[in-house]
Amino acid sequence: MSSGGFRHTPEDLKVLMTDATIDSLRTKFEGVDGLLKSLKTNGLKGLSSKDVPKHLDYYGRNKVEPRPPKSFCRLFFETFKDVTIIILLIASIVSIIVGSIPSLSEEEYGWIDGVAILVAVMIVALVSSINEFSKEKQFRKLNAIKNNKQIKVVRDGKETVISIFDVVVGDIVVMELGDQIPADGVLITCNDMKCDESGMTGESDEIKKDLDTNPFVIGSCLITHGSGRMVVAAVGKYSKHGDILATLQEEDEQTPLQEKLEVLAKNIGYAGIAAAILTFIVLISRFFVDGRQSNPKNFTQWVGYMITSITIIVVAVPEGLPLAVTISLAFSMKKMMRDQCLVRKLHACETMGSVNNITSDKTGTLTLNRMTVVRMRLENNLYLKTSGKTSADDSECSPMPDAKAIEDKTFSRGVAGIFALNSSLNSTANLRVNEDGRAPRGSSAKGDKRGKTNTDKEDKSSSIEVIGNKTEGALLMLSREMGFDYHEFRDMLVVDGQAKGAIAHAFEFTSDRKRMSVVVDLEKFGRISAAESLKGALDLIDDRRSYLVLSKGASEIMLERCRNILKTDGTIVPLTESMRSDYEKTIISYATKSLRTLCLAYKSISKTDGNKKESATMEDGTVENIYNYANADYVEKDLTLICLVGIMDPLRPGVTNAVERCKRAGITVRMVTGDNKITAVAIAKDCGILPDDISDDVLDKYVITGPEFRKLSDVELDALLDTLQVIARAAPKDKYRLVKRLKYYNHTVAATGDGSNDAPQLKAADVGLAMGIAGTEVAKEASDIIIMDDNFLSIVRAVEWGRAVLTNVRKFLQFQLTVNVAAVVVAFLGAAVLEESPLTALQMLYVNLLMDSLGALALATEDPAKNVLDYEPVHRAASLIAPGMLRNILLIAFYEIAVILLMIFGATGDALLMVPDSVRHMVRDGELVYNEHGAKAYRYTCIYNFFIFAQIFNEISSRRINNELNVFSGLHKSAMFIMIFIGTIGMQLVIMLAPGVRYIFHIFDCSKNHQSYCGDSHDHGISWQSWTITLAFALFTVFVHLFGRLKKLKPEFRVSEKAAKKAMERKHARAAKKEKKADKAKKAGKVEAKKLLEPSGSD
Repeated sequence: MSSGGFRHTPEDLKVLMTDATIDSLRTKFEGVDGLLKSLKTNGLKGLSSKDVPKHLDYYGRNKVEPRPPKSFCRLFFETFKDVTIIILLIASIVSIIVGSIPSLSEEEYGWIDGVAILVAVMIVALVSSINEFSKEKQFRKLNAIKNNKQIKVVRDGKETVISIFDVVVGDIVVMELGDQIPADGVLITCNDMKCDESGMTGESDEIKKDLDTNPFVIGSCLITHGSGRMVVAAVGKYSKHGDILATLQEEDEQTPLQEKLEVLAKNIGYAGIAAAILTFIVLISRFFVDGRQSNPKNFTQWVGYMITSITIIVVAVPEGLPLAVTISLAFSMKKMMRDQCLVRKLHACETMGSVNNITSDKTGTLTLNRMTVVRMRLENNLYLKTSGKTSADDSECSPMPDAKAIEDKTFSRGVAGIFALNSSLNSTANLRVNEDGRAPRGSSAKGDKRGKTNTDKEDKSSSIEVIGNKTEGALLMLSREMGFDYHEFRDMLVVDGQAKGAIAHAFEFTSDRKRMSVVVDLEKFGRISAAESLKGALDLIDDRRSYLVLSKGASEIMLERCRNILKTDGTIVPLTESMRSDYEKTIISYATKSLRTLCLAYKSISKTDGNKKESATMEDGTVENIYNYANADYVEKDLTLICLVGIMDPLRPGVTNAVERCKRAGITVRMVTGDNKITAVAIAKDCGILPDDISDDVLDKYVITGPEFRKLSDVELDALLDTLQVIARAAPKDKYRLVKRLKYYNHTVAATGDGSNDAPQLKAADVGLAMGIAGTEVAKEASDIIIMDDNFLSIVRAVEWGRAVLTNVRKFLQFQLTVNVAAVVVAFLGAAVLEESPLTALQMLYVNLLMDSLGALALATEDPAKNVLDYEPVHRAASLIAPGMLRNILLIAFYEIAVILLMIFGATGDALLMVPDSVRHMVRDGELVYNEHGAKAYRYTCIYNFFIFAQIFNEISSRRINNELNVFSGLHKSAMFIMIFIGTIGMQLVIMLAPGVRYIFHIFDCSKNHQSYCGDSHDHGISWQSWTITLAFALFTVFVHLFGRLKKLKPEFRVSEKAAKKAMERKHARAAKKEKKADKAKKAGKVEAKKLLEPSGSD
């Protein structure tokens, strides 16, 4: 491998990250600057696009290739590990040997049965292998999508978003609170950063990072506090997490539904084994009771008895049940991906079907998250962004200020400048226009080189995308419309190559604080005096060598922290109680219009006061002596209010209808939001969570604020659970508590979240739903499903698919158990009464193929029915067999058994099936006698034809499991079902009509004289009359289904508290088992790799 001109090899960098010592960094790499130089990258501008291929070629890709999947041949041979299959193979081989020896065989081609059975077993194994191979391929494809995360890096001097797999050594990665570190690296900037490295090191405490003592960050770990930038030093197999990942193999874990089906399959299997043993005993007993003498040819009969008995086991054991749930899950996961739901954990796919409570965020989930500042108050002046609709209350509003207003001096340049400075520096958001990677730089109010100002004309031709927080993006947009360029301000922060060197301290936004601030060291703030755009704004700052505090946050919280107010002419006056009261009224006015309200403020701190050290209480409760400029309590008080803004975030189209559908489906939607109570109520009414006509005297039963919520005892909260719909000004711990209380009462809860602090509630919920756009990597790691478009409608679709999984499995279960009961009972009765089964071993194996594989594919791959949300969710503790299913199974099985018995016995069967006289009679010794052998063979063929077509038509009836009468609804949309339905009919026609195949399957055929039962008949198979009769009886199964459904039954058995409790105990047992495995793996130092692999199906 060529060095590519790089001084350090991948192995050198791996050693650096393994040692992770400052001494090693300084002595071997000459510090961070030396490392950047050796990697041919720049701390500010990052890599150039043309250099990326060189880094990729030499240092490798940021991906560890998974171990190769099991080959098709291996999967094929693994199917023969089943004991019954092994016994059947042995029996078929014995049958071939015995049938090939004339002295042991009664038939000329006695070996053909054994060969046919052997071929049938091979076909069953082949189909099973194909299904398993395609399933594994599908899950690997979905896992690749699931693990593909978006990372923000600096390339060509611009921030851009790329796939985690495209990160290369030398990339400058921009990391914020909640991000997952994409690879091993070294920090080049750090703002109060802490990381969760418990997965890699086992250290439960957050690890503080800084540039002087611990700048090393480990891939796959999470940023739990602060922000920073790093240079990537090791990727893929050379990184710590990649090294571990390469040594591990993904483990599959069963979902709760799979566990239920496994238990059911075992119980059915035991019943099948009992029936097989009883059948064999009956056959052997009949053999001796009839007084037959030992004869070598009888050995063939004994082998036949054994094959019949083993075949009963094969038919009875429902191997198709696990296959059905696997197919249904794989199919649903693929379809859910198209519906913007990325399933990370397999169990979530089915659990969504049982959800009866959804706790949802507002922003981006119920709303579009397209924030726009539409109203603003500055002192006593009200501003409105017109959109064609205004009310009488808006008559006193002026147009929202823009670059032209500033140029015309109708709006203060200084006030606009301090607003733009706050929006630009106290923010991590970016604007991107088209493919340029950054928004066009706005000119000053004086205009650009062509003498034209940046106005909305440019916006009309350019689509602007907000990268990062959409609320901050709205402020940047307004700042841009005023003619300011946020890039210019941020470029002025650069000091000695540090991107934010002029930022003395930053206070991150948290759900508890509801505000964020930055402290700018104006002495380091480059070219401030020369900045054309800041003229006027500088006059509002007391001392240009001081610390400048820029702060913004929730309106009522910020208002409490303000002592002064900025007037429209740029003067600063005290904020009187009268002014404060007027602002509070404006906040309420904006909130009733469903607007999010924010206040922006600022102040100056002298260097003397800011650099004093005083005792302060830290987040963890400890008291430390810190600089005042780094003390939030000191910095964020006695502020000067700049303005109040009202930000509009429209409801998502269709969300009101989606909430209504949830209500109809028995799902309670609860909105948990950080907005104030008035805004939250207005939004809840808009989207249908609260009724429009709800009166104020009962509102407190439905709506509560976070502080009020936290004061409630569990008993008081439990009394509110049935009616509580909205929590305003909520903190993440409020969501967590709500989820836990709902689960305490056996509710199945889906919870949404996007922030790092939402991780506990996402973990606690039965299904954690992280937002794909706004969600942090911490939230995504804690989730079960990622909603890729942050849309509530996608959550509702996930519920539909979750219900479809259970419904599809139940469809197949209903179909298979019907066949099982009918086939096993017929085989046993035939053995007991006739000394043989009416269905041969080969025919039953074909029925097994029809049931297990093709039936599973047909019924387990249907889309959710239109009425899937018209009934309440099925409790997880409910039986897999619903009352309607049990009725359908017993009714159809009884009907099929009755018809077969009617066809079997004697003259009744001959008349019913219209057996031709040429078959029923034969001439023997000159007399016309009844041909029992021929008539029986004819009846058995009719029975087989009826039985197969009965299952084919039963597939249609099995598409509905409860009281639905229209079993054909949505059939035209199920291409797989139609294809298999037509295919099985075609296969049956081949078996019944193709001469060679007829012989193998023991289909009645007198076209060849060597068949002793033919008599004087030369018929080619059964007559058209018999075809008509068998098809009519088979088709009548559909009508039997319909007649049975006229008796309405409740869709589900009532779930008792005892059953629900047992279900919870099983869940806790699974969780304890998983935790035990995780602890064991952790001790081996492999826990993080398991987390990265994310084995499916944990609960």
